[in-house]
Amino acid sequence: DRFTIARHFRWAFGTSPDRYRTLRRLALARAAMESGQSLARAASEAGFADQSHMTRQFKRTYGLTPGRWMALTTDSSRETGARVRSG
Repeated sequence: DRFTIARHFRWAFGTSPDRYRTLRRLALARAAMESGQSLARAASEAGFADQSHMTRQFKRTYGLTPGRWMALTTDSSRETGARVRSG
């Protein structure tokens, strides 16, 4: 039955099937955002119903919004690049 399958899945992957799917979608969304896609496009490509749905899941999982995550990621990349160029 489905509960047995879910229990085996949790044992094998350490999380529920639903949570695993959400984490995979968030990974796809992050990759899309890192490649320059808009938040709405990243949400759509990752299989979320809309940008708002992705944002809620993203914040629940990572503790910050996708926009804030992108700002931090971009700032970090710039700082690393500056250190490499000046180092």
